[in-house]
Amino acid sequence: MRYRIYRLFARLLKACGPVALRRMAEALAFCCWTLLPARRKEATAAVGKHLRLGPEEARRIARRSFTENFRSFFEIFHMDAFHTSTAVGELHSPESLAALREETAPIVVATAHLGSWELMPGLASALVPGREGMVVVRRQGDPDLTRLMAELRGARGMRAVDHRRASDVVLPSLRRGGATAFLVDHNCSRKEAVFLPFMEDEAAVNAGPAMLALRAKAAVYPVFLLRSGDGKHILHILDPLRTADLQGTIAEKVEQIARFYTDAVAEMVRRYPEQWFWMHKRWKTRRKKG
Repeated sequence: MRYRIYRLFARLLKACGPVALRRMAEALAFCCWTLLPARRKEATAAVGKHLRLGPEEARRIARRSFTENFRSFFEIFHMDAFHTSTAVGELHSPESLAALREETAPIVVATAHLGSWELMPGLASALVPGREGMVVVRRQGDPDLTRLMAELRGARGMRAVDHRRASDVVLPSLRRGGATAFLVDHNCSRKEAVFLPFMEDEAAVNAGPAMLALRAKAAVYPVFLLRSGDGKHILHILDPLRTADLQGTIAEKVEQIARFYTDAVAEMVRRYPEQWFWMHKRWKTRRKKG
């Protein structure tokens, strides 16, 4: 019954146009900013500390990020209608797009909770045509909501895979020449992490995507879809890291890969700070003392 209610809610949101969804995002952002003072303070403090900004500018960016984050949530309901030909108004580095399309190695796409990240699966058929595509996601507490989100994210042929099954499902796909996308800016547990510099601090970086990329000898491409402010998007495809060319021990190689995609996220967050998920407690996990 609950799943049917979720499906009805999803159909209603699909019927809404972009302007209506933006207004709903703005209304929800206003409510959360007003009614959740702890999250408001945490986000503002994080912006100020990690971007080295004064209180007024940090508050402005944090408040704007609330709206942008809710826009990201609502965009999932329009994923099946998203097309690069009409929605992407600007492409940075056409050379990197050409390299991505001509890539012969398996592909790991490293992205983040930045900009229109929920629309990223809708780009798959245009960016890597002909490849088996997967996106690794974290399971929600509600199994019915998890099911719905997986269906929405798979609307354009991408398979949503629970991060706890990534090794069993994703690695064989990559070895078949597939392409898999990971959100690499999650906080994670110590057992999953390699600790690396990130935004003027040290963060627990999930080493799982790096290990899978290494085992599959994949090329790692940082890819980000940002809003341009005119109803269009800017697609950033950064130069890849080819894991087959790395030197050192397995641990050293994993750290090189994790550092590569962490630095790429930091670069883009600094360029588009309002569009990152500052509400997330990114620096929560710390090294074990002693």
